Amino acid sequence: MSQLAKSNLDKLKDAIAESTTLLNQAEIGESGGQYPPQSADTFREAVAEAEVLAGTEGVEPSQFDAQATVLNDARSSFLATKIPAIRKVTLHGTPSQRKGAHTIHFKDSIVSFMDGEAQLPDEVADELAKAGYVE
Repeated sequence: MSQLAKSNLDKLKDAIAESTTLLNQAEIGESGGQYPPQSADTFREAVAEAEVLAGTEGVEPSQFDAQATVLNDARSSFLATKIPAIRKVTLHGTPSQRKGAHTIHFKDSIVSFMDGEAQLPDEVADELAKAGYVE
């Protein structure tokens, strides 16, 4: 016996549940690794609109589908606003070797250091450390 496909309403309810979980787990603030309060508020509004529609009687199934698309787009927009976590890294070498400006061409980017130090997103800092460029 085959399982019936999920209804448009069920898909919308799933999207609401996933979005609510994401909002509850997201760190809201202005620091690295957090989501700005304004983007969280915008995403919360989209979730609230979806919840109202999901609880409305006599709605055309296509409206549930359209609202699920709107909610998924709002989730993608919210995720894109995450503030990158930045940390200071130091080039390997002695203090005299680190003096002045240095540039590393790494993968598809160029990383500039001044007196051996740079402020970089965590992902880039981790990759440079793994490659042996920074402490």
